[in-house]
Amino acid sequence: MSERLEAHQQKLAASRAKLNDALDRIGDRGDEQIYSEGAQWTLRQLVIHLVLADVGHNRMLYHYAEGKEFIPADYDLERYNKRSVEKKVEMTLEQARGSLAQSRQELLEWFDKQADDSFLDKEGRHATLRMMTLSQIIDVMCGHEEGHANDILAMLTSADS
Repeated sequence: MSERLEAHQQKLAASRAKLNDALDRIGDRGDEQIYSEGAQWTLRQLVIHLVLADVGHNRMLYHYAEGKEFIPADYDLERYNKRSVEKKVEMTLEQARGSLAQSRQELLEWFDKQADDSFLDKEGRHATLRMMTLSQIIDVMCGHEEGHANDILAMLTSADS
């Protein structure tokens, strides 16, 4: 495995460890609201969003690695986030965590099947509408998880004090 790909796998492992630590702390508080602005999600809804984002990021990587389009130029990320979470309203925290584990395992298995790391230099449109290399998209995946993990930890820590 190349050093670049290994570095990405380490970043992915670190961001997921941070997220799992935050999720471990939710306990029975999943229906508490975490955001008062924007989506105004509960903790459970935020975890559902993370599930959907993880699958979406994986699909971006798979498509762009093959030179296929995925995110259209007029993509509305806010609308997608709202509607997709609403559609999965019945998903439990346990189910969400299982899905997160599965999608990450699928990504790591996909990495193992790549002949080399040249796919990391291919480009595609991220859901934010910015054009990025696949390497940059992986960095965004990590930052996305870490950002929301920090939000969860901050909420739970402030509520405990």
